[in-house]
Amino acid sequence: MKKSGMTAKTLRGILSVVIVILIGLSAVGFYYAQNWLLGLATSISQTVAQSNSSGTSMQSLSQLQADLTAHQDVILKVNALVAPLQTYQSQSINDLNQYATASGITISNYSFDKPTTTTTAGTAAPVVASAANSSYITATIASPTSFSGVLKFMHLVEGNLPKMQISSVNMGRASSGGGDSVKIDQLSIQVYTR
Repeated sequence: MKKSGMTAKTLRGILSVVIVILIGLSAVGFYYAQNWLLGLATSISQTVAQSNSSGTSMQSLSQLQADLTAHQDVILKVNALVAPLQTYQSQSINDLNQYATASGITISNYSFDKPTTTTTAGTAAPVVASAANSSYITATIASPTSFSGVLKFMHLVEGNLPKMQISSVNMGRASSGGGDSVKIDQLSIQVYTR
């Protein structure tokens, strides 16, 4: 019987193949490990960038909140410039009555509709300022009244908050009541609403 044994040459060949296979497996393992680490590093850097931007956003929001708190009086004034559509009539009547009392004139009637701008032969139509969000009040002033009182009333109306402006006035000299007396048919007032 013949003994089969491994010779040194065969063992050297087997060991050489095993070493080559181990070197190849090490190279492939290193390649995959490097790709995994690169992906992990990219993911971490994106997370850090997002957390930095979130921190910046939070600081910006905190600064905006502080600015809003510091400028609350300005916000209230801006909100007071325009009257709410639901309450502009009662608010306007109260304001106009106060201004009429302060200027010494009497308002006999109010109406709330948009004035028409018609022209008749030889006369010009009243100028009506147009605004997308505005309503109109027509006030009838008791005549005769003093011209200086009417001017004071108009000045108070123009300085009102919420914003009002005189859109048209029909005025003439009064036949009675003295040199300062005028006759006013109607006074149209534009009120800005939201």
